[in-house]
Amino acid sequence: MKKYTKFTAIILAAAMLCGCEKIPDAVDISDSLTGNSASESTSGDNGRQNTDTNTVNNYTVLKQSYVKKYEAEKGAFNGTAKDEQGELENPDNDGFVTLKKGQYLKQVATVVSSQFYRVIISARSSTGAAIKLYVGDSVVGSYSVPITENDESGSEYQLFAVDNLYMSVGMNTLKLTVESGTADIDCIVVENTDEVGTEVYNTGNVPVAENASNRTVTLFNMLSDYYGKAVFLAQNVSCGTNAEINAVYSETQRYPAIRISELAPAVKDETYAAEMIDNDIALAEEWDKNGGICAYKWHWYSPNPIRGTGANDFDVQSALDGADAAEIALLDNAAIELQLKNDLLTQDAAELLYDIDKLAETLKKLEDADIPVLFEPVPDGDTGLFWWGKDSESYKSLWKLIFLRLTKYNGIKNLIWVWNNSDFEYYPGDKYVDVIGQSFFEKTDSSFAGCFGAIASNTASGRKMLAVTACDTLPNIDFMSRDNAMWLWIAPDSGEYVIDDNGNISYLYNKKSAVRFAYNNEKCITRDELKAMGY
Repeated sequence: MKKYTKFTAIILAAAMLCGCEKIPDAVDISDSLTGNSASESTSGDNGRQNTDTNTVNNYTVLKQSYVKKYEAEKGAFNGTAKDEQGELENPDNDGFVTLKKGQYLKQVATVVSSQFYRVIISARSSTGAAIKLYVGDSVVGSYSVPITENDESGSEYQLFAVDNLYMSVGMNTLKLTVESGTADIDCIVVENTDEVGTEVYNTGNVPVAENASNRTVTLFNMLSDYYGKAVFLAQNVSCGTNAEINAVYSETQRYPAIRISELAPAVKDETYAAEMIDNDIALAEEWDKNGGICAYKWHWYSPNPIRGTGANDFDVQSALDGADAAEIALLDNAAIELQLKNDLLTQDAAELLYDIDKLAETLKKLEDADIPVLFEPVPDGDTGLFWWGKDSESYKSLWKLIFLRLTKYNGIKNLIWVWNNSDFEYYPGDKYVDVIGQSFFEKTDSSFAGCFGAIASNTASGRKMLAVTACDTLPNIDFMSRDNAMWLWIAPDSGEYVIDDNGNISYLYNKKSAVRFAYNNEKCITRDELKAMGY
């Protein structure tokens, strides 16, 4: 028999929608962007040409009690309807729908009022499954269904929820699509809930690095002051260029508040890599001089001759071999050599330290120029795509090693630490993280309120500011305001997500009207506004 817990008591940790950033390109792409200078298209901002004309729309919210259960086998699907004996022969029997990868289940939910809802599924899986939830044509969340084992009562179904979803009164089409694995869906339950509470924006105004410079603290204070009130527009760029930013400026006559580039080449010895990083640091200095915020990701090319980012390119667990990150992070070169000689440290661990020190040389250039940096090292470790994320414990040790080696040993004072993963088994701890980032590549302008609310309420992470560090399509600021899912910044990814092969702005993922709407919106912050905000 089937057994259910109370729907209102569900833990929402499974309501996370995750994405993955693309692996950085290590080659110099500037030759392919011959239509764009590596520097900005203008030396400074012209200021906003008009007052803000785009205001956020108001959405009706009429709170009413509502709960309704929809049996899976009574919906539309291209999977297989079954009961516990096999395929479902009598549609009046209590059954379920088995969905394989690529298959879907649709239900039409007729809700009583325009308000926020929770969409719960009762599901099980013999393989583990990832399931996307659509409302209409938009992806709004996902469910991660682990491998389910039967217990003595046969209650193998579990409940999973996506919360804080706005639906308009009347008919709304819900669609579940299996992205990986196989899942049995017994039913869908829709019940009323509330939007994300405003208390999630009370995150404090002190960065985690105790040695943070005055200007870094000033930036952090400004971000925390505006968190929940407005959204900083950001743009990822191809390392060594401003091609994407220039393309956005050509369309909007405004620059994003935040320029996000890549530090991957910093640890490589090739001449082209050094030239690319030097060029990018010069662009960052120019960006800061013109009033912008600088940010960097670090996809780490493995500290061995492979110099790759693949899952098998380096073994962190073997390298650290149980070593205490807090201890080895503070070793100077003489102590490293001594520990190597006495077999107290692996050669691979030493190479990790040497690489971090090499990265510190690049970061020191920005620190010497008194430029704060939003720093996002080793992102997406929980995806299984990169060597730094083979297991959660090794990832957390590596993060702490990076943090302590840069801040304590190298004395870098200009970093605000951005952790970008969705699985909180990989979370290194509140004292090592300032901002939690997420990447979304779903071709939808959803606010991803379900993900926002799930992270914001996750006790494993304390309370941190949340940001969209990479995406294909800009989240709609109307939806973000409506859902109270005000990400700190939103950042389209670089390359094809913003520009075409000639370096001109591309509308493959974002409509022209959407880009203009964001850059002229009262709740979106662009570079020309930062000085008046105290930066």
